[in-house]
Amino acid sequence: MAKHAVTRRDFLRLASFSTVGLALAACAPAPASQPAAQEGSSGEAAPAAEKVTIRFHARIGQQEDTLYDLQMPKFMEEHPNIEIVKESFPGAEFSAKISTMLAGGTLGDVVWSALGQAKIQFAWAQGIIAPIDDLVASHNVDLSQWYEGCINAITVEGNLLGLPFKAHPGLAIVYYNQTALDEAGLDYPQAGWTQAEQVEIAKALTKTDGGRTTQFGYLPSTTWKAFVTLFRAFGTELLNEDGTQFQLNSETGMQAINFLYDFFHTHKVSPTPEQIVGDANQMWISGVLGMYQGGTSVSVTGSAIGDKFEWMVAPNAVGPGGVGGSDYEVDAYCVTTTTQHPDEAFLWVQYLCNRDSGVQLGLIGGTVGGRPDVYGAEELLVFPFRRVFKEVMDNAQASRITANWRQEEAENAFAQLMQPLWAGEEQPTQAFIDDVTAQIQAILDKPRP
Repeated sequence: MAKHAVTRRDFLRLASFSTVGLALAACAPAPASQPAAQEGSSGEAAPAAEKVTIRFHARIGQQEDTLYDLQMPKFMEEHPNIEIVKESFPGAEFSAKISTMLAGGTLGDVVWSALGQAKIQFAWAQGIIAPIDDLVASHNVDLSQWYEGCINAITVEGNLLGLPFKAHPGLAIVYYNQTALDEAGLDYPQAGWTQAEQVEIAKALTKTDGGRTTQFGYLPSTTWKAFVTLFRAFGTELLNEDGTQFQLNSETGMQAINFLYDFFHTHKVSPTPEQIVGDANQMWISGVLGMYQGGTSVSVTGSAIGDKFEWMVAPNAVGPGGVGGSDYEVDAYCVTTTTQHPDEAFLWVQYLCNRDSGVQLGLIGGTVGGRPDVYGAEELLVFPFRRVFKEVMDNAQASRITANWRQEEAENAFAQLMQPLWAGEEQPTQAFIDDVTAQIQAILDKPRP
């Protein structure tokens, strides 16, 4: 793994919206779906006149929309009495749009949701989505098809609220510029590398010209999700087990914060906010970054990188806690509380979350389905970087969110409050971190919305 590059030819052969990738995705066989359990049915096939329309609400995304265009015709051919109608909305407007539709009595049958920002908990609290435990039982669905951590992550108050559509192990991946490492005569990062080794590699990859940095050794993420993995690498947790306490200012937490701060202001190997040109992905694509922390979705940048440089990935560097840190992140499809056709709706949910759909997501390019048989699919493991993704996903750590489900509010406040640290306007003193901790804790102490 350490010496296997992802070449432009390899990457474009199947991934990132390439023509061949879409062709292979379209030709991939779909597993047979279970027949719908029609209420009051005598077991005979329903007449064609009884066609059921299932409306599903999706978040707009190039990868996802490509998948829907591939899967909808196949599903309707297999289920001629079910018509699937897609209604997509931008991610920034999605939650508000769905809430408005619920209030107006226009909500459809199936809806996208996610663990991220506690969206699925909010949808549950608002009465948008229904538990699917009875549907799982009546359709004889084997939940072991999906990662147990993904199923647990979208089980709220003992209720399974959907099936995993896409999933990844959080900000647990370091992308590295193999060409830059070769030029510097450095070994490639690989599973088990340490934080100390990461610092030395970042220093060696940082280049300056006339006092200006022309290549940064490493750009870590400074988001809440990155702190989840960083704290785990140091052997602690950002949130306590029940999600009620914010543990940023713990003794071990302070060590983790100082480690991250040093990349920016002590080692000077990471770009400060004012040195970011465009966005982080654009800097990675341009070759300005030697290493870059991200999720599995960053792999889609391979097509834009093209011949600029060779790249590969490694798990996060191992810290004092003995791990690099990870967590299950899950997008789900759910059955709404308003559907008049729960069985048909659930058939579509199963189809979107089956092996075929999960693999095709990977062939299109980006994050794949939350299933071991997808992460381990031969069609995807032809890409060396996906072998690393599989290793990390197979060993991912359990998700934690705020107990009061105000995850989005807490994450947004955290990003704003910590920004002066990365900009060099503040230092990671106990007083500064105590103040940030208190303000986030005040959000966690609020009642559920």
